[in-house]
Amino acid sequence: MITGSRTGIGRSLAEHLLQAGHDVVGCSRKPSAIDHPRYRHHEADLSEPAETKRVFREIRREHGHLDALINNAGTSTMNHFMTTPDDVVRDIFDINFFAVLNCCREAVKLLRKSDEPSAAILNVSTVAVPWALDGHLAYSASKSAVEQLVRVMSKELAAFGIRVNAIGLPPVRTILTRTVAQPKIEALIARQAIRRMCTMDDIVGPVEFLIGRQSAFVTGETIFLGGVH
Repeated sequence: MITGSRTGIGRSLAEHLLQAGHDVVGCSRKPSAIDHPRYRHHEADLSEPAETKRVFREIRREHGHLDALINNAGTSTMNHFMTTPDDVVRDIFDINFFAVLNCCREAVKLLRKSDEPSAAILNVSTVAVPWALDGHLAYSASKSAVEQLVRVMSKELAAFGIRVNAIGLPPVRTILTRTVAQPKIEALIARQAIRRMCTMDDIVGPVEFLIGRQSAFVTGETIFLGGVH
């Protein structure tokens, strides 16, 4: 299952995994443009716990289990914390943290039914956490909470044979970054060891590794791409 699969990274991951032969379940607030016999899309607002539970009930009825969950759905805004309204901060945490937490809670019930020797949860983080980017306080704080979720949840779910990791992304050309000024993007890329924009092709390999059998002994980690430390 991939959340936020209508556009950007989520859609690219869904299309890649379908091409690799997987059955993929996706969800977003709007309809999907993916048309594939092994793809099932759910329209839902994951910031609403009742809708999250509905989606997972439907997955249980249709598939009976999950092998992996990729929590990709997220939102961001760039603003000084002094001028960021409370409702905007709460909206960011609702989708970036609480939706992730609730999806994990519901997914665990289905991941425990997987025939895979090591079922997996993969969450998405960002360089805004280690770099403490100005203008991104609420966003980076919500993603920092996700990284702590990974560390704690990996211990609490180890006994169930479920691994929990995260992938930390540098700038990627998506809806979230297209409004950022090019000089700002270039300044961020200059801080990376590999000084170029991250592409979808850079992401699919690490994702396949972290949800696959090759990483059966990896849990509780956030792996950053591009050499950002």
